Amino acid sequence: MTKPRRNRTTRRSVVLGERLARTAITLGGLGTILAVTLIFVFLAWIVLPLFSSPSSSEATERPAARPRTTAPLRLAVDGERLMAWSLDPDGVLTPMSLVGGEDPAPSRPFAGSAPTAASFPIVGEQVVFGYEDGSISLTESKDEMEFLAVEEVPEELRDLAPGSAQVFDGGVLERTPQDQFRVTRHELEEGEHLSTGEESAVVAVDHSSTPQGIYLISLHASGALRVARVRERENLMTGKVTRSLSKVELPRSEESLARGLPMSVLVEGIGQHAYVIWSDGTCVHWDLSSFHAPRALEEIDLTPQGAEVTCAAFVAGKKTLLIGDDQGRVRTWFTARLGADDAPPLLVQSGTWPGPEARVTALTPSPRARIVVAAYATGELRAFQSTLGEELLRLKADTSPLAVAVAPKQDAVFALTRDGLLSWEVDLAYPEASPTALFRPIWYENYPEPQHVWQSSSASDDFEPKLGMMPLVFGTVKATLYSMLFGAPLAILAAIFTSEFLSQRMRAPIKSLVELMASLPSVVLGFIGGLIIAPFVQGTLATVLLSFVTIPLTALAGAYLWQLMPTHRAISLAGFPRFLMIGLTLPTGALVAMGLAPLVESLFFAGDLSTWLTGSDTNTFGGWLFFLLPLAGVLVSMGYGWILAPRLTKRTADWERPQVARFALLKYGLGIAATLAVAGLLAAGIEATGLDPRGGVVGTYVQQNALVVGFAMGFAIIPIIYTLAEDSLSEVPSQLREGSLGAGATQWQTAVRIVLPFAMSGIFSALMIGLGRAVGETMIVLMAAGNTPIMEWNAFNGFRTLSANIAVELPEAVIGSAHYRSLFLAGLVLFGMTFALNTVAELVRRHFRKRMQSL
Repeated sequence: MTKPRRNRTTRRSVVLGERLARTAITLGGLGTILAVTLIFVFLAWIVLPLFSSPSSSEATERPAARPRTTAPLRLAVDGERLMAWSLDPDGVLTPMSLVGGEDPAPSRPFAGSAPTAASFPIVGEQVVFGYEDGSISLTESKDEMEFLAVEEVPEELRDLAPGSAQVFDGGVLERTPQDQFRVTRHELEEGEHLSTGEESAVVAVDHSSTPQGIYLISLHASGALRVARVRERENLMTGKVTRSLSKVELPRSEESLARGLPMSVLVEGIGQHAYVIWSDGTCVHWDLSSFHAPRALEEIDLTPQGAEVTCAAFVAGKKTLLIGDDQGRVRTWFTARLGADDAPPLLVQSGTWPGPEARVTALTPSPRARIVVAAYATGELRAFQSTLGEELLRLKADTSPLAVAVAPKQDAVFALTRDGLLSWEVDLAYPEASPTALFRPIWYENYPEPQHVWQSSSASDDFEPKLGMMPLVFGTVKATLYSMLFGAPLAILAAIFTSEFLSQRMRAPIKSLVELMASLPSVVLGFIGGLIIAPFVQGTLATVLLSFVTIPLTALAGAYLWQLMPTHRAISLAGFPRFLMIGLTLPTGALVAMGLAPLVESLFFAGDLSTWLTGSDTNTFGGWLFFLLPLAGVLVSMGYGWILAPRLTKRTADWERPQVARFALLKYGLGIAATLAVAGLLAAGIEATGLDPRGGVVGTYVQQNALVVGFAMGFAIIPIIYTLAEDSLSEVPSQLREGSLGAGATQWQTAVRIVLPFAMSGIFSALMIGLGRAVGETMIVLMAAGNTPIMEWNAFNGFRTLSANIAVELPEAVIGSAHYRSLFLAGLVLFGMTFALNTVAELVRRHFRKRMQSL
């Protein structure tokens, strides 16, 4: 009576276990889907602000104490937006409070006559003034901040709320959120006058501060053009600064004298180039690299459509030149070497911004980025990203602004009109990381053409971040491709050998040994690849490349030699001895490559393969010969199969096994000779056309490169692909093998034509899992790939992948910055790539499975 009860109890426990397992599996699957979805949502939440549109508030007007009739020499705002100031042509410095109350009293910082020209930096404090007598002075224009004790603050101002401000003592007093009193004033003093060697008035001046000194160019009323270099030396004992001025005059041709006075003179950021610009668009470009012997590089028309130049300025960094005309267009120019590397850099037009059909009255660059605000005669203001040429904002004033200023934090725009000061709160979002900048080639400064570039940081403060995603996507694809080219064939062939040819006794230990390779951490493989494999390959490059040819040929030679053995001896050695001999072909092939490498380098690569790869030798026969060997081998095999094989098969049908083995060895040797001959003929023909194999998949050799990554990452993906592929092959029903062998097929024919197609679904899944492993790999490519974000297929050069870029740069990225969000975008792109690969893999896997189920 107890036995049925036990059976019922057992059945109930089994049913309960099945239900629990089904529930756990369902919950686990749903949890996995939810986790992946949440990762996607989080990445998208961080990335979406990159694509938000700029915005602005309504204009706020602060009336002026007196109407203005002339444009100031300078309009600027302090970093905290507490006070603005303007320097008028009559030498009066006019502060303007931005926090309410009366403006601080104007001042006259110049003891003598007012300056006739001024040059203010986009970033920095160094200012140059020009005067009526032809002299110049250097001084500093800066916002001074002073912290006051409570007792130093008037009683009526001690009750200021934290974060509020009030006009006080020629500046603005602010009570900071940290409950400190801070006074902001603008300081500007007249500096020591220095002679330019010309006594007529300075009508235009520009300067650039460099580590070699201050370079400046001045235009005088007489038409003279002077270039000067000012060097400062500070006495460490007294603190006194001594300035020395070197000057040289730029010669003017009769044609330039006939044009009259130029409208603008500008000197580039590092003092190597100067531009003299006339209102008709003519520009003479001067090379100042040899300071005492300047030379005119070119004369160019900056307004090819006959427009009149109305204003000229630089963007931050003083490399890109902005030209505004009377038709509302703004053009960007910068120097680039368009020819050979030793060609002089010449001006090229990189873009044109359309605008309203009205004069461009002002071009004001932002001090923080490549943002420029253009003002027009209609009173309209437009903000542009100068590199991309994309319009960000449109603002409107009632009258044409006399001057425009961009707040140092790039969060406000100010326009000085005849009636007062207009201001707009602006949010420019992330213009340097727009879809155009992220995924399309951009023409950056110093580049000969538009390119995809990732360069997120630099040692220079005026650096422009370049956040192109394509070099990282390309690097990810390149790493995956070279890894799969090296690892996938080895893994699949090893799986076929283990499943179909290896003895049952050795199958388990060999498979366990290969699977043990997966336990090696990526960082260890990266360390081995970057610090051991990379130097070794660099020192033995010819040997390594020849090994790709000699090792397979040695293995084939060993197989043909094995056939020469007597049948009974071959059967007795079919187990571990044969496996050991197969393994010996690897070092044998490597030794053959080592012995042939010096001869091959001497015959075909001018004695040194690495030097040949740099392009120093014009002989390309050896390179084409190596590239064409696989093609020649296929052609020889096809020719043999179509022409000779049918006839030879009939003649050798009655031969004994030793005769067939010797004939097969002879065919193998003749096949190698024929392959070399065909490859040589093809190489000679291609060399005669002048084509060079370098510059594509081969080129200049760099120690950490794609070849090394292929070795190291191939080692990482082989265990995954091998295990899954071998399992798939082993699951093929044995009846299929037996039926094929019984029909007279060989083991190899059975494996290739019966087993492999039946297991194709699992093999393809194995390849896709290995591919996903390679796509997401971080440490190996980080340590062995050189980490250079370049786009070229050269197997001997490096790259940077999406995952490695995130690992390198995310710890140092400023949270919320364009750089930070671009790194999350890289993660989102990687997520999308793996999702797309897995989707395609699943579709293909289902296709193969349906085909197999129909058999």
